Amino acid sequence: YEFSQKAFSAFLGHENVTDAKFAPLPTTAVPRWTVLDPLNAFVTSVVYHRGVEGWTGKLDGIVIFHFLDGTGGVDPERAVEGRYLNLYDLFYDNPRLNLADVHRPLWEQDPRVEQALLRSRIDKEPEELVACRLF
Repeated sequence: YEFSQKAFSAFLGHENVTDAKFAPLPTTAVPRWTVLDPLNAFVTSVVYHRGVEGWTGKLDGIVIFHFLDGTGGVDPERAVEGRYLNLYDLFYDNPRLNLADVHRPLWEQDPRVEQALLRSRIDKEPEELVACRLF
C-alpha cells in the first residue's frame, strides 16, 4: 500500500516504490511534475491552506483528487475544518458508490462526495502556483 503521491512520484520516475528494479526505465524521458494540471485535473483537497491547496474549474474536469490528509495525521489546530475528514472511507468504503460505473460520476452517486469535492473548490485561480513538497 502506498499513498497516491508516492504512486505519482514513481510514475514520474522520481522515486522507486517497489522492490522491482527497472533498468532501463520504460520511458525515454521522465516527465516533469508540472505536466499535471493542478487547477482542474490533478487536484488536491484543502486541508491547511485554502488557495495553495484546492482546485478551480468544473467537477467533470477532475481526473485525480488527492486527499492530502495524511491518513488521519491532520493537525486539528491548523486544519481548515478543525478536524480530520475521512475521505478514504467516503470514496473507497462507501456502499453508495459503484466505482466500476465509469458512466456515472461519483458526485452523482452520492451527494456527500459532491460536497467533499466542492468544499475544496476555490473561486479563482491562484496568482502563483506553489511547488509540491513531498519530502
